Amino acid sequence: MTLEVNAVDERSFEEAQALTERLTRAGIEQALQVHLEAPLEYNGQRLCRDCDEALSQARLAANPNAVRCVDCQTDHDRREG
Repeated sequence: MTLEVNAVDERSFEEAQALTERLTRAGIEQALQVHLEAPLEYNGQRLCRDCDEALSQARLAANPNAVRCVDCQTDHDRREG
């Protein structure tokens, strides 16, 4: 019984640790993006920094700090990568 409890505790700890690391990385990425590039806005609408199209609500829900549409961000990441 003790071995089973220890295995569950260890697994739970590892899962929590992995989640913490993912959230930390995501937070760091968002913080870096916010400091590197300010969003473009016009009449309360967030615009893509590259193509000037309005960012969709789905895009902003997925990443509230987004400064590019998905297509332009993909191109940007390829150029920067």
